[in-house]
Amino acid sequence: MTKASKKTENSVKTLTQIQVIKVNHLLILYLNIVNTCRLSLQPRESRELVSIMLHKPPAGEEGDLFIKLSLSLYMSCTSLNSNIEVGNMIRRWLTELLNYSYEGGRKGELILLTGMHLYSGTYEMIGPILSQTTGLKVNVSAGHAATIQTLWSQIQSEDQIVSALTNVPVTPGLSGLVTGYLPVHCISQLINSRAPACPPNLFTWLPQQLRETEEPIPAVLCELISGSVNFLMSNKGRTMSGISETELSSLLSPSNNMPCRVLAFYYLLLYRKGLSDLKQKTEAQRGAAPLPHEYSVSLLGDDSAKTLLLHTRNNMQHYSAVYPTFLKLLVSQFPFLCDPQELLAEDEAKAHISKLGKNSDLFDVREYLQQILESLERGDESRSYYMIRNMLKRHHEFIPSEIVTQCVPHVVKHGFRVQGSFILLWEKSAALNPQQTWLNTAKTLINPKLTEDDLWANPLQLFQIPDEITRSSVGVKILLHILKGYLSLCRARLAESDPPQTIKTDPPQANKSKEHEDNKALYITLQNSAIVQLLLDLTSSPSTQHTGPTAIESNHCYENSALVYNFLHDFFINNDGLSKLVCWQTFKLSQIEGVVNGVPSLHVACKFTTNMLQQSSLQKQLFAVCLLSHLAVQYPIQQTLQACNEMLQWAISQTSQLSLCGLCCL
Repeated sequence: MTKASKKTENSVKTLTQIQVIKVNHLLILYLNIVNTCRLSLQPRESRELVSIMLHKPPAGEEGDLFIKLSLSLYMSCTSLNSNIEVGNMIRRWLTELLNYSYEGGRKGELILLTGMHLYSGTYEMIGPILSQTTGLKVNVSAGHAATIQTLWSQIQSEDQIVSALTNVPVTPGLSGLVTGYLPVHCISQLINSRAPACPPNLFTWLPQQLRETEEPIPAVLCELISGSVNFLMSNKGRTMSGISETELSSLLSPSNNMPCRVLAFYYLLLYRKGLSDLKQKTEAQRGAAPLPHEYSVSLLGDDSAKTLLLHTRNNMQHYSAVYPTFLKLLVSQFPFLCDPQELLAEDEAKAHISKLGKNSDLFDVREYLQQILESLERGDESRSYYMIRNMLKRHHEFIPSEIVTQCVPHVVKHGFRVQGSFILLWEKSAALNPQQTWLNTAKTLINPKLTEDDLWANPLQLFQIPDEITRSSVGVKILLHILKGYLSLCRARLAESDPPQTIKTDPPQANKSKEHEDNKALYITLQNSAIVQLLLDLTSSPSTQHTGPTAIESNHCYENSALVYNFLHDFFINNDGLSKLVCWQTFKLSQIEGVVNGVPSLHVACKFTTNMLQQSSLQKQLFAVCLLSHLAVQYPIQQTLQACNEMLQWAISQTSQLSLCGLCCL
C-alpha cells in the first residue's frame, strides 16, 4: 500500500457543505463522461475519485446526493477496479456505504433496493432506478453488476438486508404523488422477487402504513399487498400469520380514511380468493401443509362493500392502481352489487335529466348550472356528467361564467369523463364571453380581489393557481387558455403605450423613442423567459415507472406535459431567440429529455450548445452536455454530429487537464 493510500485511509474527513457541493458537481461531470461520452477513466483518476468518495458527507440533501452519485458512479464505471490498491479502497468505501442502509432515509432505501436487485439477479432494473433518482443517465452492465454482487455479498448478506427492513419506518402521507424510493418499494421488491422473503414484522408494519396512506393510491403499495398475500399462500409463508382479525376489523372501521378502508378490504378479498384457490389445490393432495387461518365472515359487510365500490368508481383517478382487480374480486364475491336494477335506475335518471333539459318552459340556465355545481360538490359523478353533457347539447347565447368558474375546484376531484365534458362547457363560456370568463376563473382560483388591470399588467399572477388544480389536465388547459389570452392583451396594451411618432430630424426625441422600444423588448423577453420556466415546472419526468404515481396520475402528468410542450413549441416559433435564452439560463436536467422530445422547435439548440461550454459555470457546462446528448438521439443529422464531435474534443481536453489533487486534499 502506498503512502498516499495510507494517508487517505487514516484521514477520512467529513466534507463541509460548500465542499460537498463542489464534489457533487465533479461527480456529475464524471457520470456524464462515463455514461454519455462512454469514456474510460485513467488509473490516476479512478484512485483519486475513490479517495473523494471515501469522505464522509454532511447531513442534508447535498450529503444524500453525494451518496447517490457515488453509488451511481460505482455501478456504471467498470474502470474503478483498475488495480489492487483501488480495489482495496473500493472495499472500504462499500463497507462505509452499506452502513447507511441501516440508518433509513431516502439514501438508505436506495442502497437496500440496489442490493436486493443484485441478489435477485435483476441487474437491468438498477440502471433505471439510479437514473430516476439522480436525473442523469446511468448505464449498468450485467457483467459489472455480477462482479459487484460478489463483493457486495461479502460485506452484506441477504439476511442482513431483510434484517435492515425489519425496523423501517412508515411513510407519513404516502400517496402516488410522493416521489423517490421509500421503504414500501424495498419491501415490495423483496417480497415480489424471484426468491421472495418476508420481514418478520411485515404484518404489524403494513397496517400502520395503510393508516398513513392518502389519495391517489400508490401502485407499489397495491403490489406489496398482493405479494404479501401470495407469500402467505406459499409453502414458505404458511408458518406466518397475516394481519390479525382485530387489526383488520380496525382498519375497515368508518373512522379511518377511505384509502385505508379500500386497501384493507382489498387485502381481505385477495386473501379469501387465495385461500379458496389453495383449498382446491390441496383437496387432491395428501399430506399437504396446513392451510392458513380463515378470517371471520363478519368482516365482510354488504353496505361496506357497496360504499367502497361506489367511492372507487366515482374517484377512479385516485384508485386506478387498485380498481380493476378490486372490481373483479368484488364481482366474484358479491355478485349482487352488479344488479341490473341499479343500472336501469341510472338510465332512468339520465332520461329524466334529458327530458327536463329539452323542455324550454322548465329550463333555466342559471338554475341548471347551480344544480351542476351542487352535484359536483356532493361528489355525484354520474349525475354531474349527464347534466354537463345535456348542457352542451343546448345552444345558449348566455352562460353565466361566475357559476361555471365556481365548478373548477370541484371538477378536478372527479374522473376523466366529468373533466373532459366540463372543459368543453368552460370553453363554450369563454367563447361567448372571454374576458369575463377568464377573470372570474382567476378570481375563483387565485384571489377574489383580482381585477383585469392586475392580470393585464402581470399575467404571471396566473401561476399562483393551486397545485391541486394544475396537477389535472383540465386545470392546465384552463391555465394555458387564460395565459394566452392575457398575453395577447398585455402585448396590445404595450403597443398602445408607444410614444407618438416624431420627426426624424429631432435627435433627442428619436433617442427617447428607441430607448422606449428597447425597454419594451427587454420587458417582453424577460416575461417570456419567466413564463417558460414556470411552465416547465408543470411537466413531468418522462421516465415515470411503476414505482411512481398511479396509472391515472401518470396519464395526467403526460397529458399536462404534452399540453405544455405544444404551447412552448408555438411560443418559441413566435418569439425569436427565446429558445436560446431559455437554454442559456438552463433548467432542470430531468426536464431535458421531455423538452427535446416534445418541443420540435428546440432542434435549433444544436447550433449554440457548444458555445455554452465556454462559460465558467460547471452547472451550465453539464447542462450543455446533457442537452446535446438528447438532441443527438432525437435529431441524428449532420449538424448534430458536428456539434457532438466538438463537444467530445472539449470533454477530452477537460479531462486531460483536470486535476483532482485539490479535492483529494479536502
